[in-house]
Amino acid sequence: MLINREKCSDMLKAVIVVCSIGGVAISLIQARFDGFIPWGTRLLYFTAQSNLWIGFTCLALLLIPFQSHNEKRLRVLYLLKYVFTVSITTTGLIFCGLLGPFADKTMHPWSFSSFLTHVFSPFFAVVDFFVEPYPLPLKKRDTWLPLIPSSAYVVITGVLNLGNFNFGRGDPYPYFFMHLRSPVGLFGFGRVFPFYMGSFYWITIFALLTLAISLLYAKRYERKQHAERQ
Repeated sequence: MLINREKCSDMLKAVIVVCSIGGVAISLIQARFDGFIPWGTRLLYFTAQSNLWIGFTCLALLLIPFQSHNEKRLRVLYLLKYVFTVSITTTGLIFCGLLGPFADKTMHPWSFSSFLTHVFSPFFAVVDFFVEPYPLPLKKRDTWLPLIPSSAYVVITGVLNLGNFNFGRGDPYPYFFMHLRSPVGLFGFGRVFPFYMGSFYWITIFALLTLAISLLYAKRYERKQHAERQ
């Protein structure tokens, strides 16, 4: 059964590599068609970054046998995979639940590359996370690690936002909920679509969502370790 799970996990990782890295590559080719000038600004979006993180981590794991004697290297890679699986899950949930359904159709929210990076990559990453047999030992402090990528992203894009940096479409922000100087400001509320509430509340909600996903996934490893001790 273990061998079957290893093979299945390897197949899923290969699919993730294709969907994530391939999806980002296609999105860069289509960048100008989607309104991104210059095309490289598309890499400043969390979608592209979270896909590249999970894609290259899975690629590295495919190149290192599960039975590798370098346990320290394996643990680091699987810890990164845990962190980036949370990131790509958050990407999928936010896009499918908030951004995609209400996006301007001229922005091509449901293009082929968008499906790869927002739907297929998160889906297969989650499936692989629950299929893979590696029993990663997690400490309580490790469950906070998935907040690092998103927090760093918020800080960096916040600085760029205040500096009126163009994220490719003429807007000084990558996502409307990260616009620090929106019509309602950081802490306000309003009726101007889509700025119904300040970015502080959006960021707080997404941080809590990320932490909740992190704790949920940590339970997976906890149950696996408990089962192995039986």
